[in-house]
Amino acid sequence: MVVEYFYPNEAAQPLLWRPVLFAYTLLISGADLLILAAVAHLSGVLRRAIPLLTTLGLAFFAIVLLGPLADLGVPHRAPLIFLTPHVAPTASVPGVSLIALQSVLWVVGVVLAAVFALLIFSYPSYIASTTSAGIQRAIHRALSLNVNSEEKYSSVLRAAKVVGAVMLFPMVMWGIYPATLLVIQTWNPIWRNWTLLPVIYFVETFCVATASFLLFYYAMNWRSVDREVLEPMLRIHGASSVSVAGLIGLQMAVWDMWSPSVSAMVSHIVPILYLVIALMLVSFAVSFVAVKFPAATLAVSLVTFAGTFANKWNILINAQTISKTGLAYFEPHLHGPWVLETAAPIAAGVLLFVVLSSIFPLEVRGSG
Repeated sequence: MVVEYFYPNEAAQPLLWRPVLFAYTLLISGADLLILAAVAHLSGVLRRAIPLLTTLGLAFFAIVLLGPLADLGVPHRAPLIFLTPHVAPTASVPGVSLIALQSVLWVVGVVLAAVFALLIFSYPSYIASTTSAGIQRAIHRALSLNVNSEEKYSSVLRAAKVVGAVMLFPMVMWGIYPATLLVIQTWNPIWRNWTLLPVIYFVETFCVATASFLLFYYAMNWRSVDREVLEPMLRIHGASSVSVAGLIGLQMAVWDMWSPSVSAMVSHIVPILYLVIALMLVSFAVSFVAVKFPAATLAVSLVTFAGTFANKWNILINAQTISKTGLAYFEPHLHGPWVLETAAPIAAGVLLFVVLSSIFPLEVRGSG
């Protein structure tokens, strides 16, 4: 590498945000899963997908803050963001903390998602309690909220629509939060010049959400796939995949037309962007194959994960390797057990899903 010009302090710590934030941005797909669950319930479509969308979304979204909290240099101060959030300007501290605001919205979102799940699973839990025994029966009875008839459940579902509609706001805010946080970091010249980053990030996170749903749904139902659930989700996923590819291609064209200096500055991340476009187009094509041959569903998810993982790594890690001057590049030096730190939040989300799926009666789906 030929160093042209950089600030001396950059060489000491070129990566200010560590790879654990990579896991954090993936878990935000839980917000998109909950958006899908709320929209499905409000519109009356994809009703059979609502239980898994809700459970998987709640599991992922509830773990979201493990990412940034693990990245703090002083993690013991993490609770202060909830105890003393700076969500309104004061005389001594002007301005608003976006991170504090989103933390408050995270609490609101988790509470609303939990209430939404309890309402959706109330009558199915009662049905499950009639065939279960012991502790499991007691759990199902408690989760039923005394909703023991179709008439009561109809009223509960109307209440769930209200909760779902209110839940959309914090979930959408969290869906666009990572990219918003990046573009306001004016110290990074790539993020500052990545015009379509908020849109790309939102659509790509939505793509991760649908890929996660397809992976877990097929793994749990591969012997008896419900095409009324699988086919619409595959089409939704295919549309989001080709949208990601198109948006990245458009951003590359914008860079080329913007100025020669910007085009030269982003040149070291462009090869991976070509790879991401190719993988997302493959995911788009395989999603249509999976409509006819459901066994290809796993390939859809795996190819999507490969593409989105590569793109998020490119955005979060590779983009930080360029100097604030835009005239030099650094090699990313990752120290410590960064792989375990990155995998831990994702593993925690999967573990919480396993716990929730053992509590909520996912096998009772017709009533939802």
